[in-house]
Amino acid sequence: MAEALPVSEGRRVPDRQAVDLVVRGERIRLRRADVVRAVRDGGFGVVRQHAVEIDSQLYPVKEVFARATGVDVLDFNTTQARAALRRLGFEVRTVSPLGHRRRT
Repeated sequence: MAEALPVSEGRRVPDRQAVDLVVRGERIRLRRADVVRAVRDGGFGVVRQHAVEIDSQLYPVKEVFARATGVDVLDFNTTQARAALRRLGFEVRTVSPLGHRRRT
């Protein structure tokens, strides 16, 4: 069985290798490796409100999800992206405008 990782509000999410999603009415399989690969090239914008932590680095949730899935950022919402990344075992945070981080 996969290791469970801590996530927001004391909930624990299994460290899954892949999740099946429906985005824009299409079935998509998102793999943990797709997400890690998506952040390797860098070039991300500023984290404004929602961030995903990967290898001790914070990245914008929607940009990471879009790169990992190939889905345009206008075709899904932040809630969908955050939920999928959490299901893969990544820590997702809400970052205030002043840069104070709180777990979500």
